[in-house]
Amino acid sequence: MQFNNIKNNYGKKIRDKKSQDIDSSLQNKNHKQEQFALKISMYCACLLAFLGIGFGLVLKSSTLVFDGIVCFVSVALGFLSVVTSRYIYKEDDDIFQYGYVRFEPMVNLFKSLVLVVVCIYAFTSGLRDIIHGGYTLEIGGAVIYTLCAFIISFALYRYTSFYAKMLDSDLVAVDSTEWWIDCIMYLGGIIAFGIIFIFDSKQEYAISHYIDPSLLMILSIFLAITPIKIMIVNFKDLVMVAPKTLDNKITEIMEKISNEYGFQDYDTHVAKSGRFFMIEVNILNTNKNDKISIGEIDVIRDKIEKYLDIPSYKIWLSVNITANPKWL
Repeated sequence: MQFNNIKNNYGKKIRDKKSQDIDSSLQNKNHKQEQFALKISMYCACLLAFLGIGFGLVLKSSTLVFDGIVCFVSVALGFLSVVTSRYIYKEDDDIFQYGYVRFEPMVNLFKSLVLVVVCIYAFTSGLRDIIHGGYTLEIGGAVIYTLCAFIISFALYRYTSFYAKMLDSDLVAVDSTEWWIDCIMYLGGIIAFGIIFIFDSKQEYAISHYIDPSLLMILSIFLAITPIKIMIVNFKDLVMVAPKTLDNKITEIMEKISNEYGFQDYDTHVAKSGRFFMIEVNILNTNKNDKISIGEIDVIRDKIEKYLDIPSYKIWLSVNITANPKWL
């Protein structure tokens, strides 16, 4: 019997080590893919920034200049995302004793705030141009450039959107939102140029001077919606609003475990920080004859992790057992 217990414990240690190695390998792989996706996004944003501002000034299009400014902002924010991505998987240290996980929602909140400011700037810029009588556009190369830039932006949007879903990365998801804004801006430019080219190629009518700035104002209003939503989500992460789905799931899990072990009560605390989850479980066991060993506590913790069905490197899980109700 003793030999079987030793054998079973040894087998469990091997399985646990294999599970940890798999999680660690998956974490490193995801981290490298995230870094790669963010860097590609940043380099392409830098390219489009120069092209957008350069062509915008030559072709006298505020939409293209605005898009170039957005891309320059995206380069700076992209660099910030790359740096943040390097830190969020780091182990806790003496300074950040709960790790670096809260950096992700902080950066995403800041990036979305910048995007909202950019949209406000676009709206006021378009309004100012309308007040001053609008302007004429150089139709020739503008259509070709805008079409090419739209294709590039759409390709990057699809690329970052794919990696955001695959890696469950909010950092890449915000980058994807930025590329979506670029896509819509370029599409708006194509529509503006197309309307003018078809109906008034020489721009003899006054209304043609207002199409581009008017479209810029309309698009900036609609485009501000997505970053505002991102701001709200990440603000909730920072102030540690409990995710409803996770809260319901941990309650369901603890009901099952409490019935299995005969615990008198329990209390849970959950929070989300970017892609990471903080979960605290306090269990009340007032039965003095029922002594729970450290090994059994580990078994309970393993069961909670298994039922959560979330990779271990994304969970900060704390399980405490007490006989005093005040510690719940």
